[in-house]
Amino acid sequence: MDVKKETNKKTELIFPFLFLIFGLLIFFHPMLADFSLMPGDLGDGRFINYILEHGFLWLTKDSVHHEFFSPPFYYPLKNTLFYSDLLIGGMILYIPVRFFVKNPQTAMQIWLVGVCILNFYSFFLVSRKIFKFSYLLSSLSAFLFAFSLPRYAQLIHTQLFLQFFSIFAFYFFFRAKKRTSYFILSSVFLLLQLYSSFYSGWFALFGSGLSFIIFISFKNSRDKIFSFIKENKKGIFWFLGIFSLGALFIAYKYLSVAGGFEYMGGALLLPFGFLYSYSFLEQNHILPYLPEISCEQYTGIGIFTFLLSLFGLFKLKNYKGQFLLFFIYIFLLFGSLLFCLVYLFVPGGGAIRSPARVIFLLLPFCCYLICFCLNSLNKKILFVAILLILAEQIPNPVMFNWTKKEHEARISKYNVPIECETFAVKNQNEDFRISLDEMWLVNYVKKPTSGGYSGFVPKGTQVLKKGCLIKPID
Repeated sequence: MDVKKETNKKTELIFPFLFLIFGLLIFFHPMLADFSLMPGDLGDGRFINYILEHGFLWLTKDSVHHEFFSPPFYYPLKNTLFYSDLLIGGMILYIPVRFFVKNPQTAMQIWLVGVCILNFYSFFLVSRKIFKFSYLLSSLSAFLFAFSLPRYAQLIHTQLFLQFFSIFAFYFFFRAKKRTSYFILSSVFLLLQLYSSFYSGWFALFGSGLSFIIFISFKNSRDKIFSFIKENKKGIFWFLGIFSLGALFIAYKYLSVAGGFEYMGGALLLPFGFLYSYSFLEQNHILPYLPEISCEQYTGIGIFTFLLSLFGLFKLKNYKGQFLLFFIYIFLLFGSLLFCLVYLFVPGGGAIRSPARVIFLLLPFCCYLICFCLNSLNKKILFVAILLILAEQIPNPVMFNWTKKEHEARISKYNVPIECETFAVKNQNEDFRISLDEMWLVNYVKKPTSGGYSGFVPKGTQVLKKGCLIKPID
């Protein structure tokens, strides 16, 4: 009997490996076929790469990257890193790779693969140890969290992939069992989330607060929450203390610029946005018959997969009301003009310019509900359902829209005279690609630029007296 159990366990251990390999293949097969292809576009794709490279150059004491929170763009303004995501957690992963890889773009490719693997592993850990799913269903839930269609739709915004920090924070918090060290680890991971991706950090905090309010409103969950708090008072004190101290600095800095971000009501979360996805099974059969919406509002996880999450919600017994209220509140706040209240009055809400990205707050809940629904199926039906889910998650469009050679060719078209102390590129049409050219050119000529690109463009930036206004070489 023991031998049989050991054999079954060894067989089950192959599931995480198989699901991970499949996820990496459907995501990165264009890049694996042509390693010069880069995720995203010449705007946001290169911007994330630039911020990660800034962390490496600052650590290696580069002459123009000597101030961590003031990268050499929008010069001479200070603290310009707070105009977008800090990506500090991302830098922790990028910098070791960059020490061994000469090309920044190649380092980013390796970095993104590593981020996806960590997303997969973090949610597999939670699914197996906290949700108590089997190896097969834990692997499926981890696959959906790391490689599902909403994730692929944001390959242009790879900062949103850094979500594993909050998942690890959740894991250590609920596995602490009076171990203060686990609560400290949880607070550190939550801070890393906040210091990495603004959206993911803000949504993690907002979701945690909203969940707490909802769950203490129901007696069955309120008793368990108060019992947990009573048993872990010391650990929770350390958790809140460390997180509060770490969050004060970033909150102050972000709030100082949050009012400058523009409201993007066109990117609200839409209920029927769940019908929109990049699934190769559905794109040609469903999208042509639907009204056009912003690509930011493509929040579909696949129609069959989404229906499974609804069935999972319907099957819940203990916490159905809590889950239902959570989803309703999210849609009310991020899927309607009520979001104006969040934008105007909630601290830091001004930087949430694309509310539909709240899908990444809902995604862990959907992954849980899907596997909860499948958990009671017999093996044959379960096998068919999983095959349909995997097939539905295969994306159709290619989201790798720039190349290393294209980037290098653009930079080579500029010449900054030696006598210039600073520079800017003539950009009459405010082309975002030219703005990124400016920023990357800094790393070659070792002079700061008064131009730049970020989520917040400060007003009044101009070329300084000893600066040069240059244009591309014909």
